[in-house]
Formats: sequence, C-alpha cells, structure tokens
Amino acid sequence: MSAVRSTNPRPGSQAGFSMVEFLVAAFILAFGLLGLMTLQVGAVSQAATGRSRVTAAYVAELVLQRAQLEGQHYYLAKSTSVTPTLSAVFTASPGTAITNTTFGYFNVDGVQVQDAAGTAVANLATLVPDANKRGRYYTASWARRGYLGNAPATTAQSQEFVVNVTWVESAQTRTLSMSRFLRY
Repeated sequence: MSAVRSTNPRPGSQAGFSMVEFLVAAFILAFGLLGLMTLQVGAVSQAATGRSRVTAAYVAELVLQRAQLEGQHYYLAKSTSVTPTLSAVFTASPGTAITNTTFGYFNVDGVQVQDAAGTAVANLATLVPDANKRGRYYTASWARRGYLGNAPATTAQSQEFVVNVTWVESAQTRTLSMSRFLRY
C-alpha cells in the first residue's frame, strides 16, 4: 500500500510572501506608476502646446481670410469701376512692400479682443461672456512682400501676404507664420 502524502506544509513552515519579496514587488509597482505619471504630465503639456498652436493657426487663417476678402472686393471694384466700400487695410499702396504691421490681439480662444491700436472691439462682452477670457494672448501681425521690379501695370495685383502670430507659452515667445498669394 502506498503512503498518503499530506498537502499541508510541514509543521513550522509558513506559506505566502516573505517581507523581501513584498518590498521588491512594491518597488517595481511604484517605479511603474511613477513612469505612468511622468507620461501623463508630458501628455497634458503637449496637449496644451498643441491647442495653442492650433489656435494660432486659426488666428493666422482669420487674418489671411480678411486680407483675401478685401483683395477680392478691391479686384471686383477695379474691374467694374465701382468705388470700393471697404477701407483699405491690406490693399493700400499696391505693389509696395509693407513690413510688420499689427493687425490685432486675440484671446486664448482665438476671438479678436483688441484692434491694432489696443482698443477693445465692439460688443466684446457679447463675443466673450467670460470676463477672464478677454485678455490678450495672441498678437497677429502681417506683412506684404514687394515686387522685385516694377509692379505689373494691369488692373490686378498679386502679392504674397505673410501673417505672424506670436504668443508666450512656458515663459518662451512662440511664433507661427502663414503666407498666401492674394490677388487684388
């Protein structure tokens, strides 16, 4: 007959983890969680930077669209001999170069809050109900490159417009530039 073995450990021995095994496991877990926290902080920081860049691109696109609208308006007015109704901001002195000119100031959401002179835009309280978001965050400026020779004598001008949007992020000044050739 065979002897029956007991599944119980020997008397006096203990089952489970030793203190050293527990401390090693806790150290590995803490090291892994610390790595995950570092990744989370980096992800949040990159998301904020990405949001700032997307908003800056939005502001630059708004200014370029305004320049394009004015250009189309003036081109149509020239071709039909109609007096333009828009005031010339971007299309004054066709063919010449215009250096860095401030267009306006925009808040953290990309809404214009001040014009080039620093005056608050009309209906600002309606446009931005949250008073904490009415501050200047982005500065949009533009430039128009001049012709290398004489400007064409035709009724249409076509020049490159460059928009620069600057803002301060993490104590560093950031700049985004966007350009487009516009006909006017």
